[in-house]
Amino acid sequence: MKVWIETSALNLNHVNQLIQKYHEITFEKEMEKAYDADIIIAMPQFIKSEILDRFHRLKWIQLLTAGFNTIDLEDIKKRGIVITYAKDVFSIQIAEDVFSKILYFNRNLSVFHEQQKEGIWRYQKVSHEIFGSTVGIIGTGSIGTEVAKRMKSFGAQVIGYKRTQAILPDYDQIYYGKQGLDELLKQSDYIIISCPLSKETYHLIDRRAFKLMKKNALIINVARGEIIDQEALIESLFNAEIRGAGLDVTTPEPLPETSRLWTMNNVFITPHNASSSPYVQKRLIQEVDDALDRYIHHLPHDNLINP
Repeated sequence: MKVWIETSALNLNHVNQLIQKYHEITFEKEMEKAYDADIIIAMPQFIKSEILDRFHRLKWIQLLTAGFNTIDLEDIKKRGIVITYAKDVFSIQIAEDVFSKILYFNRNLSVFHEQQKEGIWRYQKVSHEIFGSTVGIIGTGSIGTEVAKRMKSFGAQVIGYKRTQAILPDYDQIYYGKQGLDELLKQSDYIIISCPLSKETYHLIDRRAFKLMKKNALIINVARGEIIDQEALIESLFNAEIRGAGLDVTTPEPLPETSRLWTMNNVFITPHNASSSPYVQKRLIQEVDDALDRYIHHLPHDNLINP
């Protein structure tokens, strides 16, 4: 068995530990020497038709990211290749990032930060809590689930939206379908976007969706910018149709300096930074290790991407 492992996103010491563990696998770090590989472990930008054409024995692709919107999944399916993503690598830190954005608004942190610069001690009224609120999570995968677990600890009601009907232990209610999404938008005080970007989710949150939301709703996007119609978002924020937006992702990236989002006081922007963590490398190599172990022992993957 041969593996091409693309190492730009990996710690080389961890890669070498993996190589030493799996003696039955031949690992190749240079693509040109690995066209007879059975497995690719790589970033999404390497998964292109012209590259896959060279890998005539390829059976499985393990991505080193949670996102896969740049990949032609139909092409992968036609080739009969299994593809999996980095399921549990980024979920914990992104869930924590969601709370940082909510608390930024709820606890008036921007105001206090400015007061601190000027040495001003001034009381500010707080008008919102997570406790007792309804949190709607669009995308109930590993990121959404880590958010849901923490929201329950805060005393919130947690509802979720996914493509198909399901009962999930960390959610009070799961909605699906167009009517289900509408219901989630109407009920939620906080709307968390944590679903993959696809043809189905492109501009999922559009002008009509914003009209359904509560005036006190906060929307937090830690998935992909294109899931939200950004012009519709700007209009809704400008007209105070919703309370605010916490954005780790935008359209495009980097967000141009001329974007109105930069100057809005009901927007908090971070530069696609939610996945940052001191434990990313450790979690990433553990994910690859687990996936390889499952593959070798013919066990089902728990991180399959279904076209």
